[in-house]
Amino acid sequence: MKKKEVIRRLWELLIEAGYERFLNCSPEELKDELLVDLGLDSMGLLHLMVGIETEFGIEWRASDVNATTLSTLDTIASFLLMETHNEIVQTYALAQHAVAGKAYFQVHRQLAPGREPLLAARSR
Repeated sequence: MKKKEVIRRLWELLIEAGYERFLNCSPEELKDELLVDLGLDSMGLLHLMVGIETEFGIEWRASDVNATTLSTLDTIASFLLMETHNEIVQTYALAQHAVAGKAYFQVHRQLAPGREPLLAARSR
């Protein structure tokens, strides 16, 4: 998903949360405006965060909930894209680890009888 699409979806979430005044501006016009300056209160921010959890499948960590991350639609979109990227990298690393482990065991299963104790002794 591109950043522009994420910003548009965030804008839609604000409108769905009852902030219809955002209909007067496009997501592109609002992306760099401080949400507080646009009239988003704490309940609106909470609605937005819940919508983000549902829409993007993330769970907010306490360290993520701060004035910088949640200041503008652009910073929220950047955060979400970074989280998605980190999740993909972590999943890829786990998959590599799993494949490497599988390959390791396949090689050792094919060893000639009598070699297993030698390898066990070397690994100590």
